[in-house]
Amino acid sequence: MHKIDNLRCWRCGQALDDEPLPLARAAACGQCGADLHVCRLCEFFDPGVANECREPVAERVVNKVRANFCGYLKPRPDAYAAPDAARGEAARGLEALFGLDSGAGKGSPDDSSAARSALDALFRKD
Repeated sequence: MHKIDNLRCWRCGQALDDEPLPLARAAACGQCGADLHVCRLCEFFDPGVANECREPVAERVVNKVRANFCGYLKPRPDAYAAPDAARGEAARGLEALFGLDSGAGKGSPDDSSAARSALDALFRKD
């Protein structure tokens, strides 16, 4: 049995120091119950590539957070992202996508009512 230093649950961040490796298909986090033999915990998981996996010969796994039979799973210690950090990254990505500045979301009530009026005008049935 080998050990990966600082391995944490991909969902809650619980330390997995006592979890035997390689991870069994039925392995679950003792704190949140999340499956551990999942793509989200693997070093090959990459949302930016085809099938979200950098392992070229692995079979496609549709649900990245459910236990699977992939034989290429290599658990990675940095799979857990604190919720605030993940939301912040997503928000920055949306701001960049839509050309918004980092101050977005801090508008006045007048801004939101103007936006609502524009939305209503866009979908108005005449």
